[in-house]
Amino acid sequence: MKKIGFILSIAILVFACNEPEDVFLENFEEGALITFQTVPESDALRISLLNASEYVFSQIVLDPRNTVLRYSLRLIYGDIVVNDFVVLTSFPNTLEFTGEDILTALNLTAEEIDTGIPLLLIATLTTANNTYDAALTDFNIDTNTQQGGDSSGDLFLNDNPNFNQAVNFSLAFFVPPPKKLRGTSFEEPFGAPLGSDYTRPDNEASLTAELLNNPGERHVMHTAVGDGVDDEIGFRTFFIDTGESGFTSEEIGVSNDPGEIGGVFLDGNQAYQMEDTDGIVRLEFDRVEVDATENPLSGIQIQYFPVDDNNNREVEDTFLVTVDVEYSDGSTEILELLNITGLEINPNIGRWSLVTSGFLENVTAYTMAVELNVNGGSEDMYFDQMLVFIPDN
Repeated sequence: MKKIGFILSIAILVFACNEPEDVFLENFEEGALITFQTVPESDALRISLLNASEYVFSQIVLDPRNTVLRYSLRLIYGDIVVNDFVVLTSFPNTLEFTGEDILTALNLTAEEIDTGIPLLLIATLTTANNTYDAALTDFNIDTNTQQGGDSSGDLFLNDNPNFNQAVNFSLAFFVPPPKKLRGTSFEEPFGAPLGSDYTRPDNEASLTAELLNNPGERHVMHTAVGDGVDDEIGFRTFFIDTGESGFTSEEIGVSNDPGEIGGVFLDGNQAYQMEDTDGIVRLEFDRVEVDATENPLSGIQIQYFPVDDNNNREVEDTFLVTVDVEYSDGSTEILELLNITGLEINPNIGRWSLVTSGFLENVTAYTMAVELNVNGGSEDMYFDQMLVFIPDN
């Protein structure tokens, strides 16, 4: 039989919190709870994926009943469970960890995080007589048994949203709107709806060459018309032969039809689309200069959306995002921001995913390029919100 001391202890603390002392204490010999000294601010419960390594969670925690010998937090992110992420054995104490600690424990990069999945932190509390799991109870009406943890959802979380417990809480990953220095969301070029293809002559289907705009067809190249923050940068598209058939007529270039991705683009009314490339299609953006004296920190990003028509992208399909980075000391490097196969694209199907450098120091210029090679007519991918960004302060 499960012990109920943990649940009852919470109920007593909740309903008697205004009393000078716990009048029911003599009726219970055990129970466990850890609380925050003060309720964490909302910003303490959110992790920016643009600078996750700079995130620090640091809160004083208390043992109000003086019963806890061991407090162990486990991380739960989707199907990933990390036990003993943080262990404390004395109180008061400081519960502290960083964004880098979280990513290392999960064995994920910031680029692999889905902002739609919360990060749960659930404690196991050990007393002299028992161990209590702070996961919510789950009563199975079919078997008439209690499953899950030892805590009460109604008393513990829902009816007491400001209750200062530190045994079952969550953190949210988010991507803040960056402060744009330059970039493009493909709003200025000519876009076309689904079914409107970009065409090449039959005898050039597999020819390695730059793709040029055709009259009346979706644009595959764009020349910048200004250099202000709201003026979009230019881009060029190239086809690179890999020994496959190449393409004659496909939905490659700027699209103004978001029907395949839920009816709305990420940023604005257009995005860049690629499908069934049968070779590498390379989208190369203009070089963007940065004043490293005025902006010592900067970064670059792009977002991509693989269409969810199927989950059948193959290992032969490839997706690569690189950026040539120039630094104020005259050095350069090519950063590989993403390099995955079709099997690694599949888990990201049906949602926008961010590819970002995070913040880099003393950069004077960025040149980003995206390369995609897929061989199916339903293996579309959209790109949007390519930005060079700086801190928003």
